[in-house]
Amino acid sequence: MPEPISRRGPAIAAFVIAALLVLSAGAGHLAAVFGIWLAQPAFALAVRWWRGTGPAPRRAGLAGEAGSLLLLWGVAGVLAALLAAWPFSMLLESGSLGAVLALSAVAGIAVLALWRAWPVWHAVERDGHGVRAAWRVLADHDASATRGAGLAGAVIVALALQLLLGWPGLVEGQPRWLLAGLGVVVWPLVHLVVQRLQAPDRLPMPVVDMPGEPAAAEFEPLEGDLDAALYAAARRGRVERALELLAAGADPHALPAQDERDQRTLPVLAAVLPDLRLLRELIACGVDVNAAHGGLTPLLAATRDSWHGRPDAVMTLLANGADPGATDGDGNTPMHHAARSSDPGVVALLRDAAAEVDALNSEGLTPLGVACMAGNWRLARFLLERSARPHVEGATPSLLAAAGGEDDDPAGVQLLLRHKARPDSTDRSGATALHRAAFAGHAAIVAELVAAGAGLELADDQGRTPLLEAARGGRLATLEALVEAGADPLVVDIGGRGALALACLATSPSPPLVRRLLELGADPQLADAGGKRPVEHAAASGRWSLVSVLDPDYALPSSVRPEEGQDEVPDRAPLSLLREGLAEGNYERLDGLVQLLTPQELGGLLVDDGVAVTAERIDWLLAHGADADVRTGLDGEGALGDTAMFSLLARGPDAIEALRALLRHNVSPAGAGGLARFLAACVRGDHGARGLEQLALELLERGADPYAAAAAGDPPLSLAVRLGWMRLLEALVVAGVDLDARDGRGMTALHLSAALGRESALRALVRHGANPGVRAADGQTPLGVALAAGRRDIADWLDWRGWRLPQRPLQPQDLPAAAMAGDADAVRRLLELGFEVNVVDAHGCSALLRACGGGHLPVADLLLERGADPQLAAQSGATPLSAAVSMGHAGVVDRLLEKGVSPDQRLPGDVTVLMLSAALGLPELCARLLAAGADVHATDSQGLTALHCAALYGFTSNDRPRLVALFDTLLLAGAQADTEAAGGVTPLLLLLGARAEPGTACDEDVVGAALVQLLDEEASLEAQDPRGFGPLHLAGLHGLLDLARRMLRAGADPDLRDTLNRTPREIAVMRGFIDLAAELAPANAQPGVSMARFLRE
Repeated sequence: MPEPISRRGPAIAAFVIAALLVLSAGAGHLAAVFGIWLAQPAFALAVRWWRGTGPAPRRAGLAGEAGSLLLLWGVAGVLAALLAAWPFSMLLESGSLGAVLALSAVAGIAVLALWRAWPVWHAVERDGHGVRAAWRVLADHDASATRGAGLAGAVIVALALQLLLGWPGLVEGQPRWLLAGLGVVVWPLVHLVVQRLQAPDRLPMPVVDMPGEPAAAEFEPLEGDLDAALYAAARRGRVERALELLAAGADPHALPAQDERDQRTLPVLAAVLPDLRLLRELIACGVDVNAAHGGLTPLLAATRDSWHGRPDAVMTLLANGADPGATDGDGNTPMHHAARSSDPGVVALLRDAAAEVDALNSEGLTPLGVACMAGNWRLARFLLERSARPHVEGATPSLLAAAGGEDDDPAGVQLLLRHKARPDSTDRSGATALHRAAFAGHAAIVAELVAAGAGLELADDQGRTPLLEAARGGRLATLEALVEAGADPLVVDIGGRGALALACLATSPSPPLVRRLLELGADPQLADAGGKRPVEHAAASGRWSLVSVLDPDYALPSSVRPEEGQDEVPDRAPLSLLREGLAEGNYERLDGLVQLLTPQELGGLLVDDGVAVTAERIDWLLAHGADADVRTGLDGEGALGDTAMFSLLARGPDAIEALRALLRHNVSPAGAGGLARFLAACVRGDHGARGLEQLALELLERGADPYAAAAAGDPPLSLAVRLGWMRLLEALVVAGVDLDARDGRGMTALHLSAALGRESALRALVRHGANPGVRAADGQTPLGVALAAGRRDIADWLDWRGWRLPQRPLQPQDLPAAAMAGDADAVRRLLELGFEVNVVDAHGCSALLRACGGGHLPVADLLLERGADPQLAAQSGATPLSAAVSMGHAGVVDRLLEKGVSPDQRLPGDVTVLMLSAALGLPELCARLLAAGADVHATDSQGLTALHCAALYGFTSNDRPRLVALFDTLLLAGAQADTEAAGGVTPLLLLLGARAEPGTACDEDVVGAALVQLLDEEASLEAQDPRGFGPLHLAGLHGLLDLARRMLRAGADPDLRDTLNRTPREIAVMRGFIDLAAELAPANAQPGVSMARFLRE
């Protein structure tokens, strides 16, 4: 954010700039016009900053504030000049009274306009607001205050002075300069007056008061959720309580809670209450009377929810800005709802509010059409008298609505015909009013329409004439009226169906209608486009009374044949007849009924709740084309019910044979929760038979859902544990089910296995990655459940505190990992799970190697007992013995040697374990290995022996006792002090750093002890490495002064030369060890030779 600058300094600078601009007006009228215009923002800002009002001066905001002031004063100056131009010029030319009066009128208009807009001037001048923002809220402020007139007068004075200076030729010379000087004083005063005025008051929200009776309310404490209490009071009509809650701070704009069934908002609820005080209070609180929630506004509610209308509520809402053109979810406007009211007063109010009288809803009905459909002829007449049209483009004609109503009342049709309704007007489907009346059976309306000239043979989009509609509706009276009027009874629709076929398909079958059509010559053998005759339509619908009329020789089902002496034939659907026959098990006489039903209808008979379902029933229906995938009935939420397969799965063991029959016909059990249904039924019946497990496995193989839970929330895995079906459990695990899924009681499969003592299931779950740390709904872990049940054997499989389970299916490589962690119990469990004891990890390390390397003796003992191979080497060549030696685990070494492990195991490079122990400086392990028969003379691929390795260790050792013990152990075991490795390297040379880099730290006291041991063993001081370095060369290379003195005393040759013909003294000089070089000086050197000469030599 830019930093504010100080106020007084900018105020003075702005005033100086403004004064200079005003004084420039003395140069001419153009300079006056632009100079004075540019000076106004500067004066305004100078006054505002000096007084300390409005925003502090900021560099980033100066352009915006100055622009708003320039726009305001520029528009005012231009308008003032345009208004005053003609009367002022006339006054200058003629000086007439008319010009004076005209100029006075212009001044008055200007004062009134400025007075009306004074809140805008005040906001821009004093508070630094933009012109657009101030103008937008002008209507919210009281512009009639007297102080606004003062502002208007001050601005008029400023504009008048600007007009005098800017008018060409009006004031010239010295008076012009005096007038400009006067402006330097007047204009700042004008801005000061404008900015010192008190801000305009905000107008209150207008509320139209309507008469209403107060309602009594009982006292209740105002506490808790005030918004919820407000909604409860509004829904119960407790207006007094609602008003108290609003006064206590309840939010009038709050929406109903999402979990509430009643989603009406507070204004909607208030609009339908008899007491309007709550509605008025909500309007006073600023609620939006046009806000729609759930497709409903308060005005829609007020017109919809009362048969007698609510003119008082409608008037209140309209007076406070309610939109009469709002629509609900069905496209109905308030006028549509009011058209159903018995009181035309609401329609009159809406009409006065300019509501559209011919608006269409989603069904294509106008308010007039709604009134006609409801038979509300009083309101229909009211609408017609107020310019409602019987025919609106795209709408269903009102005549059709009147003709298709519930009552055979021709009054509405007569009313519409008198108002020029066209008798042959059609709706979107091509139907006329005569179609509607004929189908509804309104004979009186049919007669009225025929008399008005309605077309008898006009067809709708289906090719049906009014007579065909009468037959489709089963209306004999209207059919007779149409036939009498001359309608053709033999016409057919576009589907080839005549009146006889449509009569057989009518909702209400009418044998007299069928007989009348036969008398009129209708052909009972006429087939439609689908090849069906009327009698076949009647039979398929179970209209046996019509079948007997159409074809007396038709073989009726035995259950509907009339008995002796009876002529009446009952109508019963083929579906119900077939259901009865299947229940009786009489399949031989059902073939005729099967042909009348669709595959979907047959599929609905596969399972009958009233009778036991047999395999024979399933086979018979499927053989006759039943659709096994049809869903019958409704579930608890109104959706389609289950297929036959799912219904039988829910029956479980009671429907085994029927299920097997469906599977034989390749009906799929796929679908969410099918397998869980079957297993839950088995659990309920306490059926754990292996035959049922085999069926469950077959269902799973055929595509049954292994994941979805049963209705009680139990997943298939938990149900399999309850039943103890291990093969199914393994199959579910392979299918990838969630092993930690909870059942309806909040328990996982591990919890259930622990509680029920299913150790085999528990093992399988653990092996496949189930998490023993998951807690049940009551907070218990599977381990806690097992301990509470006293099952220590099961608890053992749930306690993995040493080596943590990897939260995935266990793998063979986990055995070495558990061994490395030293968890003997985990290793034992993994072995019991069937993992091979010699399995290796990614580095080729076996579990025994990992245990030996970690010094985990109990784990090593367990693995050796289980047959682990102690000779098995890793990819690096390491063996369990070498790993134990490397880490100095003497107990593990002893145990391996006791188990017969060879102490002469060879590692890469033919290194023996004894060499490794010596190189690591482990005299105790060397002693154990030697005692077990290790060969002290064995050499590796470079010819090094264990003594060589000990010498390598000795050069950098700082542990004198350990080094002495190491050399004693090897020398006492017969190690040869002068054994030469590759290149003639002896232990003595390695002890003196033959393979160490120059500068490597060396403790001469420690190395000296080992040197003494080697010299005692008559180690040769004449030995040389491949570089020709002898013992003294190495002492000179590493700066070993004390060791060099010892070797000199032992007879070492100081003149021995290396392959480059250098003596030990030269090596010491080259390395900078001067004192050592002095010790290595030749024996015949002259005494008293200076050091400088010594170095030169």
